Amino acid sequence: MIQTQHNKDDFFLPDLGSGQSVFMLVLISELFVLVQVLALPGDIDFSWTRLAMLSLFVQWIVLSSSTFLYLARPFLKKLPTWQSVMISLLGVQVITLLLTLLSQALLSPIHFEPDWQQVNRNLLAALIISAMLLRYFYIQYEVHLQQQVIHNARLDSLQANIRPHFLFNSMNIIASLIQINPEKAEQAVEDLSDLFRASLQNRSAVVPIQKEIQISESYLRIEQQRLGDRLEIQWQIGELPERLAIPPFTLQPLVENAVYHGIQPLEAGGCITISINIDHQMVQISVENPMPYTETISKGNQIALNNIRSRLEMLYGSRASLTTDIREHSGAKWFTAQVQYPCRWDNTIDNLLTGTDH
Repeated sequence: MIQTQHNKDDFFLPDLGSGQSVFMLVLISELFVLVQVLALPGDIDFSWTRLAMLSLFVQWIVLSSSTFLYLARPFLKKLPTWQSVMISLLGVQVITLLLTLLSQALLSPIHFEPDWQQVNRNLLAALIISAMLLRYFYIQYEVHLQQQVIHNARLDSLQANIRPHFLFNSMNIIASLIQINPEKAEQAVEDLSDLFRASLQNRSAVVPIQKEIQISESYLRIEQQRLGDRLEIQWQIGELPERLAIPPFTLQPLVENAVYHGIQPLEAGGCITISINIDHQMVQISVENPMPYTETISKGNQIALNNIRSRLEMLYGSRASLTTDIREHSGAKWFTAQVQYPCRWDNTIDNLLTGTDH
């Protein structure tokens, strides 16, 4: 099966200039030649010479046609689909005709007479095969568009499930601070307005990681207003490129879970350690927090974790993961959530949902 990538121009004809596409076309054409030679009548012996000559001829046509479609692609994508198909088919027919006549002339250079019966057979075979391939490319393109629409709808739904969750919790925190400390409540309102702005403005599959860190810091300031000295934060951030991207609301829900299911139930509170680094072109995020001995991964915690897993899988496939671990250390119980995904830059946001590296 020929794997193709669709560029932002959304054209059904793939980029046949890539090494993978050329290799697959050559392989398919060679299989076609082998089947044709093996399907000869039983009274005709198998000939390696016939196989080599036919392979050379077919590869001429395939590579020449691929070159034509690759060079003509910028022009074809500006035309209606039916016109692009007709020009593509016509181009392949012309190439097949010229190469057939050329091969006949090379085999009989002195007394050259075109074998029109062979020419017609080659033209018909080229027409059928090229039409089937173009049809396959178009169907693959249509399926890709449908998958992209479903993908974007699911992504919007998953992100919408996260936003109200932490926003409503933050509003409850502010409500509890109004009577106790109006000044802290005012600061919390300012932080929450930043969170609202980031949430309502974000419609991208990924955002700069520095923006995600700022959102998490705003959320943690709100929580520190409520928990006071019971909540300590330790950031361990390595050297991160400015354009490094992350799916929105990936870090913040992990931090929120650490607060609500780790620090809040502990009478003495504790420290949340957040580390972000890049290792072998993989972004590594770890959020570690103490937790009560009687606490397990609650349903609410699990929903948030599954939400993040789903979004990571939709954007990065099997290369991304979210793992959790509960361990005992220094007389305390610790919960760790670790996220890893391939490095991406925020200027590739538009490309992430169009088939890159999944």
